Amino acid sequence: MDRCPICSVAVKPENLLRHVNDIHPRHPDTPRLREELKAERGRAAPKTTALPIRVRRWHVVLVALIVIGGTGAYFLAPYFAPCAGGPFPNVAGTIQIDHWHVSLLVHSGNEQVPIAANIGASQGCMQPVHTHEGTGQIHIHPNVNRLYTVGDFFLVWQKSFGNPTQMIVNTTSVTPSSNVILYDQGTIHLFYTFFA
Repeated sequence: MDRCPICSVAVKPENLLRHVNDIHPRHPDTPRLREELKAERGRAAPKTTALPIRVRRWHVVLVALIVIGGTGAYFLAPYFAPCAGGPFPNVAGTIQIDHWHVSLLVHSGNEQVPIAANIGASQGCMQPVHTHEGTGQIHIHPNVNRLYTVGDFFLVWQKSFGNPTQMIVNTTSVTPSSNVILYDQGTIHLFYTFFA
């Protein structure tokens, strides 16, 4: 053990320099003692040197691929997953063959039944037959070459087509059927005694 030349406190030889700097920073002899102690061997604790971290190009590429892949998977996975509980395959993110609209009005007794927005459409999931707004306008976005019927919309809507008392297609009264095809710019009125 050494003694501090200023205060005579016992200090380990490797800690004497730090003691002088920390305890006596304003003492008039501190600058001279600091220089003398730095010059002596064994006064300063040996510095532990860690191996330098070497970042190689492949490290950067690997991290970038992981970040890009993870971000892409997070945002694109819903577009490739099937729509939960939907009767048709998900068309979100696919090439769609066509896009047309049909107006559907459903009456229960003397009341018009509201057709909600986003039937068959949600985050990353879109049925080929769906709504966007709550106006009764049905959007048809097929990604396969086929026609869709009013019954297909009822499947997506998760309602029973049931037994309507009257069906009017483009101002023409027809026999009520769930097989009526949804043609572009068409209008379909369905009348029920009671619709649930």
